[in-house]
Amino acid sequence: MDLLILFVIGVSFTTIVFFIGRYACPRRDRVPLMEVDHILLWTTLRRGWHAMGSFGPITNKTEGPPGTHPA
Repeated sequence: MDLLILFVIGVSFTTIVFFIGRYACPRRDRVPLMEVDHILLWTTLRRGWHAMGSFGPITNKTEGPPGTHPA
């Protein structure tokens, strides 16, 4: 039962990453879903993973001693 739950979570996460990668690609470059082979599948998953990683936290680093503000 636990493996089934993990499988469902894994498939759901993979599906979400796939569609994020699909819509991160410009519309003119998208291949119809019926024509996606294993190479395009991995490429789209990688694109989705990288697109999700670009939504990381924004840091507020300033250079110089504390209390000074850059002009």
